[in-house]
Amino acid sequence: MTLTSCAIGTEKTERTANAGCDAPGVSPGAIKVGLMYPNTGILSEAFTPARSGVEARIGLANQTGGINGRRVDLVWRDDAGAADTNGLTAKDLVEKDHVFGLIELSTAVSGSADYLDRNGVPVTGLTAESLWNDHANMFSFSYLFAKGTAVTTVGQYAKAQGGTRAVVLEDAVGGPTGEIADQLTASLKSQGIDVVRRIGLTTGWSSASWAADEIIASQADVIVGTVAMSSIAETLAAVRAEGGNPKAVLSPTGYNPDLLREQGPAIAGLTIWLNYTPFESQSPAIRRYQEAMAEFAPELDAPDQEVAVASYISADLFLRGLEAAGPCPTRQAFITNLRKVTDYDAGGLVPGTINLSQNRGKPNTCYAFVRANATADGFDVVRDSKGSGQWCGQLIHEPAAGNE
Repeated sequence: MTLTSCAIGTEKTERTANAGCDAPGVSPGAIKVGLMYPNTGILSEAFTPARSGVEARIGLANQTGGINGRRVDLVWRDDAGAADTNGLTAKDLVEKDHVFGLIELSTAVSGSADYLDRNGVPVTGLTAESLWNDHANMFSFSYLFAKGTAVTTVGQYAKAQGGTRAVVLEDAVGGPTGEIADQLTASLKSQGIDVVRRIGLTTGWSSASWAADEIIASQADVIVGTVAMSSIAETLAAVRAEGGNPKAVLSPTGYNPDLLREQGPAIAGLTIWLNYTPFESQSPAIRRYQEAMAEFAPELDAPDQEVAVASYISADLFLRGLEAAGPCPTRQAFITNLRKVTDYDAGGLVPGTINLSQNRGKPNTCYAFVRANATADGFDVVRDSKGSGQWCGQLIHEPAAGNE
């Protein structure tokens, strides 16, 4: 028998096996997946890269044979970032387009979450709402809202920079930044760093000079901010103007060349922690991502941005679920088997590995750290004592709450 006839025989067997699968969206040669994101509305500009990231990852998968012999067909819809539209659009995708599952990259998933859960429809995406913690059919590589838990990782980083006393900046009106501040307080304390003050700021109203006075008086050598980047920049500049020289200044946001240009030297030395591999690392995973974006999403001029790579990873996670569901996938097999995966790493695009059986509603334990260089015209990857660009800590339960 020739190699050609072997290949034809294998292909015929695969088609025959696939022909008996009757789950929604599944045909012998393809599987239909839905995508929802705000293509219009006030959030459309911020989410412009989302569809490009998803299409790039699916394009790469299809180029290499699809998933279990099936091409992945993407059906996208605009939810305008509105819960009502999100709910109606999800129902149309499920009941009219008969998609197998959904990738949701939106801040309005509340419109569809209960419906999709009741119908056992698998979902991957970005956790812009706390409800992602509450649904077993929904998966993400990172949970923003993680009540009752924290990780040691940020504290480990601050300690490695020589930090001993910390101030945490949070929104004066409370809300989500207060919860994040609780987690960061617990992380710092876990490493023996005293959190000597938690300072409430309101962007556009609070005095940076006042905040700087408080920081100087507290003798803190670590500043951790959960507020807007403009507030962090103003406060850091005021601290330095008063002669302060913190050993570490950290923020969960700000990894953006545009912010460097806007804020300039005021944020030199600022460190940002990331739940994905930094673009500056030029790792094999980042190079594959950049090549896929160039080939399958050339319309996006600047693929090295957070929404694009996070959307790419969300698509990768859905594809991992399809693989786990087997050659004759069902929605329940996707949900059950993906939840059993203990070593998800998005092909190297996330630091460390993620245990999907335990990560729902909990923060990641591994992060990458990047620091604005001395001239604030670029970021450097900060490596640990072993030379790794991945900093991995441990989970902490019941973080401290309230002002210190």
